[in-house]
Amino acid sequence: MKDILSKVFGFFKYILLVVSFGLVLYGIMMTYSRLEKSLGEAINVFLPFGFVLITFLLTLITRSKKVGNSLMFNFVSCFVFLIIIIICFRAMFDKSMILYYRYQMKFNPAYFADNLSAIEVMLYMLGAANLLLVLSDLLTRKKYVKTISENKEQSV
Repeated sequence: MKDILSKVFGFFKYILLVVSFGLVLYGIMMTYSRLEKSLGEAINVFLPFGFVLITFLLTLITRSKKVGNSLMFNFVSCFVFLIIIIICFRAMFDKSMILYYRYQMKFNPAYFADNLSAIEVMLYMLGAANLLLVLSDLLTRKKYVKTISENKEQSV
């Protein structure tokens, strides 16, 4: 059961990464179009997404079993992306804001901007955890290969 749940969460984390990136991009575009800023100024918002994507690709390249079989990591990854999606949806569909009725704005840039730093921190922590799991898996592989080669030398 643990393996099945781990695989399901591992699959959904990639889908939720794309969805959360798209919603944050939409929120940045809505906020920056209202402020008449260019999207080039928002590069620091997208750096954590790039870091997480690079670590996920590193996991796929190295075929890390610790990341793939870690139910906790895969669940937390899905949970973080779901939190980001909920923050973006609330910024888009919150009708209890004054801006919604007064200016007929369909997006709450203040709520989105208030939570943007929390989104960045969660993504950096997720990428760092992924990187640590990959490094741990690589180090245990080296020790395992070294132990096997030493056992072969002793038996010969």
